[in-house]
Amino acid sequence: MSHHGSGYEYSGGRDGASRDEREGGGYHGSNPPSDSSRGAPRDYQYNDRRSQNSGPSNDSRGFGDHREADDRRGGYGYNRGGDQGYEEYRDRGSRGGDAMKYDEERRDRSHGYPSRGYGMESDRDQGGSSASRGYAPQSRGGSGDRRYGGGERGYGGGDRGYGGGDRGYGGGDRGSGSGDRGSGSGDRGYGGGDRGYGGGDRGSGSGDRGYGGGDRSYGGGDRGSGGGDRGYGGGDRGYGGGDRGSGGGDRGYSGGDRGYGGGGRGYGTPGDKPPARDYGSGRREGYGSRREGSNADYGGRNEYSGERGGGRGGGRGGGRGGGPRRSVALGEGIGDLRGSGYESIGEPVMDPRLIDDWQGKNPPHEVSDEDPDIDRNFLITLRANYNTIGKTVPIQSNHFSVTLNVTPETEVFKYHVAIERSPDGKYGGADAKATVEEDKDVQMSDAIKQEQGIPEKVFEVRPLRKSLVRMILNELIRQNEEKFGGVRVVHDGMSSIYAPEKLAWDEETFKNVNPDGPKLGQEGKGRPPPTFDVKIKLVEAIPFCTLSDYYSDPEVNVMPILQALDVAARHLGAQRLIGVGRNFFSMKKTHPLKGGKELCWGYHQSFRLARDRLLLNVDTAATVFYAPGPLLDIVTAALNVRDIRDTRHVDQKSLKSLTRALRRIEIVPTHRSDRKRTINGISPEPADSTFEEIKGQKMSIVEYFSARYNITLKYPHLPLVNLGRKNRPNWMPIELCQVAPGQRCSNINDLDTAEIIRQTSKKPAERMRNILDQLQQAGYENDPFMKAFGLKVDPNMITYDARLLEAPEVQFSNVSERPFNGAWNLRDKRLVDGATLLSWGVVVEANVPKHTLQRFLDTLCDVGCKSGLNIETRNPVVIESQEYRAPIEELMVICAKESANKFGTQAQLIMVVKRDGNVGSYGDIKRVSDTVLGIPSQCVLSKNLSKGPQYCANVCLKINMKLSGKNWVLKNQFPLLSTAPTILIGADVEHPRSGMNSRPSIASVVASLDRYASRYVARVAAQKASDSIHGLPLMLRDLLLAYYQSTGRKPDHIIYYRDGVSDGQYYNILQTEMKAIRKACKMMEEDYLPPVTFIVVNKRHHVRVSSKAREICDRNGNMIPGVIIDTEICDPHRFDFYLYGHAGIQGTSAPAHYTVLFDENKLSADDIHTLTYNLGYMFARCTRSVSVVPPVYYAHLAAFRARFFLNELSDGTSTIGSDNSKASNYDFSHVHEKVSNRMYFI
Repeated sequence: MSHHGSGYEYSGGRDGASRDEREGGGYHGSNPPSDSSRGAPRDYQYNDRRSQNSGPSNDSRGFGDHREADDRRGGYGYNRGGDQGYEEYRDRGSRGGDAMKYDEERRDRSHGYPSRGYGMESDRDQGGSSASRGYAPQSRGGSGDRRYGGGERGYGGGDRGYGGGDRGYGGGDRGSGSGDRGSGSGDRGYGGGDRGYGGGDRGSGSGDRGYGGGDRSYGGGDRGSGGGDRGYGGGDRGYGGGDRGSGGGDRGYSGGDRGYGGGGRGYGTPGDKPPARDYGSGRREGYGSRREGSNADYGGRNEYSGERGGGRGGGRGGGRGGGPRRSVALGEGIGDLRGSGYESIGEPVMDPRLIDDWQGKNPPHEVSDEDPDIDRNFLITLRANYNTIGKTVPIQSNHFSVTLNVTPETEVFKYHVAIERSPDGKYGGADAKATVEEDKDVQMSDAIKQEQGIPEKVFEVRPLRKSLVRMILNELIRQNEEKFGGVRVVHDGMSSIYAPEKLAWDEETFKNVNPDGPKLGQEGKGRPPPTFDVKIKLVEAIPFCTLSDYYSDPEVNVMPILQALDVAARHLGAQRLIGVGRNFFSMKKTHPLKGGKELCWGYHQSFRLARDRLLLNVDTAATVFYAPGPLLDIVTAALNVRDIRDTRHVDQKSLKSLTRALRRIEIVPTHRSDRKRTINGISPEPADSTFEEIKGQKMSIVEYFSARYNITLKYPHLPLVNLGRKNRPNWMPIELCQVAPGQRCSNINDLDTAEIIRQTSKKPAERMRNILDQLQQAGYENDPFMKAFGLKVDPNMITYDARLLEAPEVQFSNVSERPFNGAWNLRDKRLVDGATLLSWGVVVEANVPKHTLQRFLDTLCDVGCKSGLNIETRNPVVIESQEYRAPIEELMVICAKESANKFGTQAQLIMVVKRDGNVGSYGDIKRVSDTVLGIPSQCVLSKNLSKGPQYCANVCLKINMKLSGKNWVLKNQFPLLSTAPTILIGADVEHPRSGMNSRPSIASVVASLDRYASRYVARVAAQKASDSIHGLPLMLRDLLLAYYQSTGRKPDHIIYYRDGVSDGQYYNILQTEMKAIRKACKMMEEDYLPPVTFIVVNKRHHVRVSSKAREICDRNGNMIPGVIIDTEICDPHRFDFYLYGHAGIQGTSAPAHYTVLFDENKLSADDIHTLTYNLGYMFARCTRSVSVVPPVYYAHLAAFRARFFLNELSDGTSTIGSDNSKASNYDFSHVHEKVSNRMYFI
């Protein structure tokens, strides 16, 4: 389940490669955080397939929006001065597969790589540079904007860059093959320009602020999407070793200047925060490696490192770096890889009667929900064994051991609470009664309606606020201490009270409880506050022994005792601080945000039953609150004006935005003494046009406040807020409202997100220190309530062993490479299946000089041909907005028609040069291309056109996948997937951001189409808000048909990865979606029941890890990819594990948490761990491993793209989810059939 802008608590730091992924370690949110402390409910049933010999491995236990082209990376070019070098470069690129032969011919003529190798033009604006040390003495490379591919210390021609920069690859004095002190070429370093290739100017990748928006799920961050401050892979001027360089050679072959493989200010790739927009290359993770490797030219790793490491590459070693000597072995390529890979594996469908079914010619088979294969109970799988592969490494995590000072016979007593308004009708009238039902919000009873004969439609049921219920219970306990006999009871703020010993009575009623205290309620003017009657009744005694019993019997329900202990541990914090989910926040220290909001810090806590002990998970957290003050501050920000006086009229669009921004905010009127009131809407007309009949006289609100309170409204043109009910409004001018303190804000925009990331991102060491400080401030050791329940928390974090998995080998057509720290590069590598691009066009929305556009297109074609993307047409149709002066949608239609006329076939691709990263026009472009034209589109930003070959290479990666090519595959075989026809499925449900409840949720399901887990297809649908996927059977059937169409086989196995499921939803989601999978299979043929492995992935948790072992940490202290935890902090019975699949960018990275709920394929822990980890290297739009498996990542990207397919209706007619109770005012445009089986969403 993904959320955008929902204001989840940020736990600080952004993950690398993600959404954090929600992307990142940058900040993490919860919705609220999943209840990791809870064990298996009573209705959990387990399928125990553990072997007797499978013991533990240790003794002790335990999504924002990215822009494709905002990539700040450099290029491919070989250095050479002037136009001659550029022409030679183009000549080489045009030879396609013969380019290597061309290199050999030139080498023979010059006895090695010429010191003035191929290069870009010397003009500083072209992203290229001149020969040795720059054609122009002052330039040291190409483009002066100091960005990637022309940027400062960039790759493709940037200042000191690779493909054309001073000290670059194929040229420059001190070159290779003949140059002084060099190997391979380039002044001081083979592939690495000064300060490295992989570095774009402050970030790479695209889209600002993340994949899915902030906790917003996976990704994106400040200064670029998915990218950390000053670049991802490159880190702060070098990664894996020494300051400004590691492992670099002594002016040797691959030692980049000041960079271990990412060079200065890093190019590498950013993190796996899913770009929501595809401007150009998408994420910074792309074409080169990040921090690793000294091959500064491609951001790659040093292939032959020099003795002294790092430093400015070049012989004598690098003064500013250090690190072990390391080399990269390149293996053989796989050649051109066509087809699905299953041509020789598995038998195709032979029965002629079934072929039409699998080709989709026949309608789906009718399947009853009562079919015994569907109407059954699916048992949750137990852990079969533990990981046995990889290297054992020491770590510590933010968990603290909890000691229970109780006997096995000790019990906790639970009492149920029911609250009613006092029957004498004090401040309530018809609303005089409300009852709290167990595990539900407090709601008003129907009894009063029946007693007074009030019609059902007139009586509006309103729940009591949780904050009010907590106040009632606190005051009840305080006022009646003698009734509780000195027992330290605790409550959950809703309907339960827990006592560490039995009270003297089993049932008791307390009359006229005043939440404001016995005296406060009688003071002041106006109506007195309501009083309440509270009934308390004993419901059960919960034995502590269930905790120990659970270790021997997974059927034991530990949920009740864990809930009781959790309430006890939280009780003191709930009295002192503001509770949000499982987090507590203090208002003492805040950071102001724009628009009447402020950032507050706090901490998270939750219990987890681990392998042989109870653990307390403690983490830092941050979230946004409304700042106490004038409501006008929030209104000004919502209307997007500097001064409210600048607004003379609020149109309908602004009115909707304002309604969302003010929804459910509590205010206090300033013109009189009054209690807090909640905003329940705004008026359709301004104050001076809103009339009410008061005492028989019709007057405007402006006139009323002037006559009644002698107040002249300053802003009569603004609408009013409704403090009453919908059918009985109570209008209040906005200028007379003050925002009440202590209210969490869920309406967070992109600017807020960027500032939150800046404030919360902390390196692991600092974060761990902050956690220990929070532990001390929480005062667990002096907590009388925890002591009463026998709880004692160890003040030290637990330490234990994890394992480090080996990275798989990434294979291209001509070569293979084993990534280092999750990164590899594309230097001299050809795609395994390059698509052919013949018919295409370019729509220029921005004001771009023609020569700049032509230079970009020439470079794109050159780079594409060199890397294996066959761009046969170098002169596409160009449609400029200045010429046609039409909306972007019309320009795309014109471009498609002219491309078809010019090339005699439908356009395969429409490229759009955008003037900026505006979300609205981006959505229009994608909606037209994906749902109207059926032609893939590729957006690039005008400011990126001069970035050079590296930028173009990243664009080519995306174009190739959109045209059904393959970029690379893994040399290592996948468990199961490589040996038998197996379909990988990823599923996700993305919900609208908070305050936009009328918008539907988007369900997305994707599936693999080959043996290599390279190509995928997606199905998306709009539905009413729900965590389950409503139309899943038909969506899965479509995916099975697409799989058969691609492979000619039906899947023998299904592996299903599901995102967005919390612990408490495991059982229900498993039952619902396994039935849907079974139904989809039987829709294909009656007896088709392939075995299924069902895995849930979650990144919205608070587990953070650090280590003193340098070999598993990057320079920031984050875990390197491949660290896996399946012992100490994992459930004693569930088959779960934590996996670092990516390298962190900024802050403290978080592992992905995987739980295997169902496994008919009988995969071992090693198989599932290897499959899951290796899949992370197959994300097609970056040369980095990512934090979650690509099936889930792609599902999130497809869901985000589908948001643009929603069209708001004007007549209020519901077209989505007719079986739901709430109408939706949106229509959903379906994906065009011509792109439905392509990766249009990447």
